[in-house]
Amino acid sequence: MNWRGPFIRQRWSVMRWRYLLSGRRWGSPDWGWLLFMPGKGGRQYRRESSDMWKKILVALLLATTGTQASTLDELRRLEAHKVSPGKATQASLPPSPVTEADVEPARRDYRLPDGRVVNLKEYKLVLFMQSRCIYCQQFDPVLKRVTGLMGLDVFPYTLDGMGDTSFPEAIPATDAVIRDMWGDMRPVTPAAFLVEVNTLKTLPLLYGIVDEQTLRQRLDEALGFSLAAGTGTTHKTRR
Repeated sequence: MNWRGPFIRQRWSVMRWRYLLSGRRWGSPDWGWLLFMPGKGGRQYRRESSDMWKKILVALLLATTGTQASTLDELRRLEAHKVSPGKATQASLPPSPVTEADVEPARRDYRLPDGRVVNLKEYKLVLFMQSRCIYCQQFDPVLKRVTGLMGLDVFPYTLDGMGDTSFPEAIPATDAVIRDMWGDMRPVTPAAFLVEVNTLKTLPLLYGIVDEQTLRQRLDEALGFSLAAGTGTTHKTRR
């Protein structure tokens, strides 16, 4: 008797019911939890998910025309003042004397796995989170650690008006921002988008929680696709 089939079906059924009981609609964009499913089913899903994600990135990068004016105006304003969203109100304060140590370098180089070097000063990661979201509480520390090591700036938006331990200064996402970034989709958290600050083109990175390895892989893929499309500047250096 082949017991593996019934066992896998039973395990899948249990995980499906746990998902339904969690209050999320089955089939919603928050499918990131499936990446952690053990066994053959999990490996197959992760492999298919990786291939699908690459196709999605290519299609969106070719089709995207950038986000809408309300979101981009806010990103431009924050970028012009070089402040995080939570500190944007401080931009109106009288400027303090600028020292040489305060001047940021023009580049912040990051080497991709294929050897290309991308200037992370040209990109921002836009995060959507909620203070009461248990998945955000698990994922946000991972995102903050990875982007901190890379040198990639994060603009955190909160859907419930409050930040969390990792991003206490997250700013409330307005209806216009949600509409611009999500369209007709229902917002899920955590979710992240990569924005190229010169062209303001936007790529989705994730909907739902992912592990650190998957996060790094998607960041590398998105940055690579952006360079291949000519939206960012790059140069190769010797290893």
